[in-house]
Amino acid sequence: MTLLSNLQDILDLAKWADWLILKWRELVTPIVSGLIELFGIRVSVVATSMIAMALFVSFIALGSRIENEFKKPAAEAWPIRWTNIFNARVLLGTMLYLLQGVLISLPAFVPAAADLYLRFPYTFIAVCYVLYCGAIIIGLRGWPIWTSIVVAASMIGFSFVFGYSAHEISPPNVSETASTVIAALCAIACGLMVVGIAPPLAFTKRVIFMVIGVTSVIALSQLSQWGITATP
Repeated sequence: MTLLSNLQDILDLAKWADWLILKWRELVTPIVSGLIELFGIRVSVVATSMIAMALFVSFIALGSRIENEFKKPAAEAWPIRWTNIFNARVLLGTMLYLLQGVLISLPAFVPAAADLYLRFPYTFIAVCYVLYCGAIIIGLRGWPIWTSIVVAASMIGFSFVFGYSAHEISPPNVSETASTVIAALCAIACGLMVVGIAPPLAFTKRVIFMVIGVTSVIALSQLSQWGITATP
Protein backbone atom coordinates (compact mmCIF):
# COMPACT_ATOMS: atom_id res chain seq x y z
CA MET A 1 0.00 0.00 0.00
CA THR A 2 2.87 2.37 0.82
CA LEU A 3 4.50 1.69 -2.55
CA LEU A 4 1.22 2.27 -4.38
CA SER A 5 0.62 5.49 -2.46
CA ASN A 6 4.07 6.81 -3.38
CA LEU A 7 3.50 5.78 -6.99
CA GLN A 8 0.24 7.76 -7.05
CA ASP A 9 2.15 10.86 -5.91
CA ILE A 10 4.40 10.47 -8.95
CA LEU A 11 1.39 10.06 -11.24
CA ASP A 12 -0.20 13.18 -9.74
CA LEU A 13 3.05 15.03 -10.40
CA ALA A 14 2.92 13.74 -13.98
CA LYS A 15 -0.39 15.58 -14.50
CA TRP A 16 1.25 18.82 -13.48
CA ALA A 17 4.15 18.08 -15.82
CA ASP A 18 1.73 17.52 -18.69
CA TRP A 19 0.04 20.85 -17.88
CA LEU A 20 3.46 22.53 -17.84
CA ILE A 21 4.33 21.11 -21.26
CA LEU A 22 1.04 22.36 -22.69
CA LYS A 23 1.62 25.85 -21.28
CA TRP A 24 5.16 25.80 -22.65
CA ARG A 25 3.80 25.07 -26.12
CA GLU A 26 1.18 27.80 -25.80
CA LEU A 27 3.59 30.51 -24.60
CA VAL A 28 7.01 30.02 -26.19
CA THR A 29 6.02 30.66 -29.83
CA PRO A 30 3.84 33.76 -29.16
CA ILE A 31 6.52 35.32 -26.95
CA VAL A 32 9.36 34.76 -29.43
CA SER A 33 7.17 35.73 -32.40
CA GLY A 34 6.22 38.94 -30.60
CA LEU A 35 9.88 39.80 -30.02
CA ILE A 36 10.70 39.19 -33.69
CA GLU A 37 7.71 41.25 -34.86
CA LEU A 38 9.14 44.27 -33.04
CA PHE A 39 11.42 44.48 -36.10
CA GLY A 40 8.46 44.15 -38.48
CA ILE A 41 9.34 40.55 -39.38
CA ARG A 42 7.39 37.31 -39.11
CA VAL A 43 9.47 34.22 -39.83
CA SER A 44 8.49 30.59 -40.39
CA VAL A 45 7.64 28.15 -37.61
CA VAL A 46 10.97 26.33 -37.90
CA ALA A 47 12.90 29.60 -37.80
CA THR A 48 10.91 30.69 -34.73
CA SER A 49 11.89 27.51 -32.89
CA MET A 50 15.56 28.06 -33.79
CA ILE A 51 15.46 31.66 -32.56
CA ALA A 52 13.72 30.58 -29.34
CA MET A 53 16.44 28.01 -28.73
CA ALA A 54 19.16 30.59 -29.45
CA LEU A 55 17.65 32.96 -26.88
CA PHE A 56 17.34 30.14 -24.35
CA VAL A 57 20.97 29.05 -24.72
CA SER A 58 22.16 32.66 -24.67
CA PHE A 59 20.47 33.17 -21.30
CA ILE A 60 22.16 30.00 -20.01
CA ALA A 61 25.53 31.41 -21.13
CA LEU A 62 24.82 34.76 -19.47
CA GLY A 63 23.66 33.03 -16.28
CA SER A 64 26.79 30.88 -16.11
CA ARG A 65 28.95 34.01 -16.52
CA ILE A 66 27.16 35.86 -13.73
CA GLU A 67 27.30 32.80 -11.48
CA ASN A 68 31.03 32.45 -12.10
CA GLU A 69 31.65 36.10 -11.22
CA PHE A 70 29.99 35.62 -7.83
CA LYS A 71 32.05 32.51 -7.02
CA LYS A 72 35.34 34.36 -6.49
CA PRO A 73 37.95 33.31 -5.43
CA ALA A 74 36.70 29.84 -6.45
CA ALA A 75 35.63 31.16 -9.86
CA GLU A 76 36.58 29.35 -13.03
CA ALA A 77 39.53 30.99 -14.78
CA TRP A 78 37.90 31.90 -18.08
CA PRO A 79 38.38 35.59 -18.93
CA ILE A 80 36.27 37.39 -21.52
CA ARG A 81 38.51 38.31 -24.44
CA TRP A 82 38.26 38.78 -28.19
CA THR A 83 40.44 35.76 -28.90
CA ASN A 84 37.64 33.54 -27.57
CA ILE A 85 35.65 34.52 -30.67
CA PHE A 86 38.14 35.56 -33.31
CA ASN A 87 40.19 32.44 -33.92
CA ALA A 88 40.52 29.70 -36.55
CA ARG A 89 38.51 27.07 -34.62
CA VAL A 90 35.47 29.30 -34.21
CA LEU A 91 35.69 30.23 -37.89
CA LEU A 92 35.85 26.56 -38.90
CA GLY A 93 32.94 25.73 -36.60
CA THR A 94 30.89 28.54 -38.13
CA MET A 95 31.69 27.31 -41.64
CA LEU A 96 30.57 23.78 -40.73
CA TYR A 97 27.33 25.14 -39.29
CA LEU A 98 26.68 27.16 -42.45
CA LEU A 99 27.43 24.07 -44.57
CA GLN A 100 24.89 22.12 -42.54
CA GLY A 101 22.34 24.89 -43.15
CA VAL A 102 23.02 24.78 -46.89
CA LEU A 103 22.54 20.99 -46.95
CA ILE A 104 19.23 21.27 -45.13
CA SER A 105 17.98 23.96 -47.54
CA LEU A 106 19.35 22.37 -50.71
CA PRO A 107 16.48 19.90 -51.41
CA ALA A 108 14.03 22.81 -51.60
CA PHE A 109 15.96 24.41 -54.47
CA VAL A 110 17.83 21.60 -56.25
CA PRO A 111 15.73 18.70 -57.62
CA ALA A 112 18.72 16.35 -57.65
CA ALA A 113 19.34 17.02 -53.95
CA ALA A 114 15.66 16.40 -53.23
CA ASP A 115 15.87 13.04 -55.03
CA LEU A 116 18.93 12.06 -53.00
CA TYR A 117 17.17 13.04 -49.80
CA LEU A 118 14.14 10.90 -50.69
CA ARG A 119 16.39 7.94 -51.54
CA PHE A 120 18.71 8.21 -48.53
CA PRO A 121 16.86 10.25 -45.86
CA TYR A 122 18.63 8.75 -42.85
CA THR A 123 22.06 9.23 -44.40
CA PHE A 124 21.20 12.84 -45.17
CA ILE A 125 20.00 13.47 -41.61
CA ALA A 126 23.05 11.73 -40.13
CA VAL A 127 25.43 13.91 -42.18
CA CYS A 128 23.61 17.04 -41.02
CA TYR A 129 23.86 15.98 -37.38
CA VAL A 130 27.56 15.17 -37.76
CA LEU A 131 28.20 18.62 -39.22
CA TYR A 132 26.13 20.24 -36.46
CA CYS A 133 27.93 18.42 -33.65
CA GLY A 134 31.28 18.95 -35.36
CA ALA A 135 30.63 22.69 -35.57
CA ILE A 136 29.94 22.84 -31.83
CA ILE A 137 32.83 20.63 -30.73
CA ILE A 138 35.35 22.38 -32.96
CA GLY A 139 34.01 25.85 -32.23
CA LEU A 140 34.28 25.52 -28.45
CA ARG A 141 37.92 26.55 -28.46
CA GLY A 142 39.88 25.57 -25.36
CA TRP A 143 36.99 23.69 -23.74
CA PRO A 144 37.60 20.17 -22.32
CA ILE A 145 36.46 17.67 -24.95
CA TRP A 146 33.88 16.08 -22.63
CA THR A 147 32.16 19.45 -22.12
CA SER A 148 32.05 20.02 -25.89
CA ILE A 149 30.48 16.61 -26.48
CA VAL A 150 27.91 17.13 -23.71
CA VAL A 151 26.97 20.55 -25.08
CA ALA A 152 26.65 19.18 -28.64
CA ALA A 153 24.38 16.34 -27.50
CA SER A 154 22.34 18.75 -25.38
CA MET A 155 21.83 21.12 -28.30
CA ILE A 156 20.37 18.28 -30.35
CA GLY A 157 17.99 17.51 -27.50
CA PHE A 158 17.00 21.16 -27.13
CA SER A 159 16.34 21.41 -30.88
CA PHE A 160 13.74 18.63 -30.58
CA VAL A 161 12.12 20.31 -27.56
CA PHE A 162 11.86 23.72 -29.21
CA GLY A 163 10.76 22.16 -32.50
CA TYR A 164 7.96 20.39 -30.64
CA SER A 165 6.83 23.62 -28.98
CA ALA A 166 6.67 25.65 -32.21
CA HIS A 167 3.33 26.21 -33.93
CA GLU A 168 2.11 28.77 -36.43
CA ILE A 169 0.28 31.81 -35.07
CA SER A 170 0.23 33.94 -38.21
CA PRO A 171 1.77 33.39 -41.65
CA PRO A 172 5.33 34.70 -42.18
CA ASN A 173 5.84 37.91 -44.13
CA VAL A 174 9.28 36.89 -45.40
CA SER A 175 10.35 33.98 -47.58
CA GLU A 176 11.46 30.60 -46.27
CA THR A 177 15.01 31.43 -47.32
CA ALA A 178 14.96 34.74 -45.45
CA SER A 179 13.52 32.98 -42.39
CA THR A 180 16.32 30.40 -42.49
CA VAL A 181 19.01 33.08 -42.85
CA ILE A 182 17.62 35.10 -39.93
CA ALA A 183 17.42 32.00 -37.73
CA ALA A 184 20.95 30.93 -38.71
CA LEU A 185 22.34 34.37 -37.86
CA CYS A 186 20.65 34.20 -34.44
CA ALA A 187 22.10 30.72 -33.87
CA ILE A 188 25.60 31.90 -34.86
CA ALA A 189 25.29 34.96 -32.59
CA CYS A 190 24.25 32.61 -29.76
CA GLY A 191 27.26 30.37 -30.42
CA LEU A 192 29.63 33.35 -30.41
CA MET A 193 28.12 34.50 -27.14
CA VAL A 194 28.71 31.08 -25.59
CA VAL A 195 32.36 30.86 -26.65
CA GLY A 196 32.91 34.51 -25.82
CA ILE A 197 31.62 34.77 -22.26
CA ALA A 198 30.56 31.35 -20.89
CA PRO A 199 32.98 29.54 -18.54
CA PRO A 200 33.09 25.93 -19.85
CA LEU A 201 32.40 24.02 -16.62
CA ALA A 202 29.76 26.42 -15.31
CA PHE A 203 27.94 26.43 -18.66
CA THR A 204 28.10 22.65 -19.04
CA LYS A 205 26.78 22.09 -15.51
CA ARG A 206 23.83 24.37 -16.21
CA VAL A 207 23.15 22.61 -19.50
CA ILE A 208 23.24 19.19 -17.81
CA PHE A 209 20.84 20.46 -15.13
CA MET A 210 18.46 21.76 -17.81
CA VAL A 211 18.64 18.51 -19.81
CA ILE A 212 17.83 16.42 -16.74
CA GLY A 213 14.99 18.75 -15.82
CA VAL A 214 13.48 18.89 -19.29
CA THR A 215 13.82 15.12 -19.77
CA SER A 216 12.11 14.47 -16.43
CA VAL A 217 9.22 16.80 -17.25
CA ILE A 218 8.73 15.25 -20.69
CA ALA A 219 8.84 11.72 -19.21
CA LEU A 220 6.27 12.66 -16.55
CA SER A 221 4.09 14.33 -19.19
CA GLN A 222 4.16 11.17 -21.29
CA LEU A 223 3.30 9.11 -18.21
CA SER A 224 0.28 11.33 -17.60
CA GLN A 225 -0.91 10.91 -21.20
CA TRP A 226 -0.95 7.14 -20.76
CA GLY A 227 -3.64 7.61 -18.10
CA ILE A 228 -2.09 5.21 -15.59
CA THR A 229 -3.43 5.28 -12.03
CA ALA A 230 -2.27 3.48 -8.90
CA THR A 231 -5.59 3.75 -7.07
CA PRO A 232 -9.02 2.30 -7.94
